[in-house]
Amino acid sequence: MRKSLLKAIGAIALFGGATTANAASVIVGPVPAVLTPPSSSVFGAVLTGSPSSSTAIDDTFTFTILGSAALTNAQVSTLLLNDTQNVTFTSILLDSTFAFTKTSTDPSPETWALLNPVTLGTGTHTINVLGTLLGETGSYAGTINVQVAPVPEPGTWAMMLLGFGAMGLMIRRRRRPAFVQIA
Repeated sequence: MRKSLLKAIGAIALFGGATTANAASVIVGPVPAVLTPPSSSVFGAVLTGSPSSSTAIDDTFTFTILGSAALTNAQVSTLLLNDTQNVTFTSILLDSTFAFTKTSTDPSPETWALLNPVTLGTGTHTINVLGTLLGETGSYAGTINVQVAPVPEPGTWAMMLLGFGAMGLMIRRRRRPAFVQIA
């Protein structure tokens, strides 16, 4: 589904009247924009710029989490467009707080990901993609995955409470220092 969606966007950007003299982005997604855990969403952009110079990329993707807090991870990768990979990322941030880390570089698809999933509360969140388009066209795509935040099972709570109780008993039963009485 992601590939067909990006192909359609690419066709619109390339043949739908976009000119190479002006920098332009056709931003898609996230689709869907409202996520209820567990679910996932795709997003991306098809970029056009000047063939003789580089163009700055500053794209923002907004999505909403409904229900409860969600354990979230995401990944963004460059895509091959017109047999070239002309996108280089400089930083990708989730909610201006959580930084993505580069996991692979050109000539393979340049991929950035959240290496450790983060817990996001309900509400609106953003992913900001910064980089450079080095040529006439380029594209990238990403995924957002939200899962129900883990909650300890009742057995885990019981073991934890028993452990605290045992520690309390051990502390209480420690021998109290005997006072030496001088007669």
